[in-house]
Amino acid sequence: MFDTLIINARRDLGWGRRAASDLSTAMLWIGWILLWAPVFRKLREVVRLHLQFELAAREILEMVTPISVVHSVIALLGTITLLLSWSLLPKRRVAHAHAALTSVDHARHFGVDERQVAAGLQSRICVVHHDDDGAVTGITAQYPLVQVPSMPVTLVRIPQREAA
Repeated sequence: MFDTLIINARRDLGWGRRAASDLSTAMLWIGWILLWAPVFRKLREVVRLHLQFELAAREILEMVTPISVVHSVIALLGTITLLLSWSLLPKRRVAHAHAALTSVDHARHFGVDERQVAAGLQSRICVVHHDDDGAVTGITAQYPLVQVPSMPVTLVRIPQREAA
């Protein structure tokens, strides 16, 4: 069992998406390094000439010119456009469906009355009562949204990791 909080979904992606991800990551790193290239060149020159730190720092700060306001606005608008267009991409669909369980199945599993489970699902707030061992002993529904249906409610089962 993995106890890491990092989600690694690379094995679930197709080779095209993995290649695009690797390529875009490499391009972003290259761009980041190229942004720092003038500073690295000046730092190499300072080390080669054995200059004092104060003089070297002043030289580096004079050499590296700030970005103009026009270029800053263009970069900001480009970032906004990129993020907005990224949010409009189609979402990835679930490839496989999970097993659907009804409120009867959940009531049977937890040993609770089916009406309590259905009422808890249909309420804004519900209180789940436990015994000393952590087993569910009852469900109290508060602030119901709608009338509790008499037929079973279908739930989606979310796979859980097993304890080690």
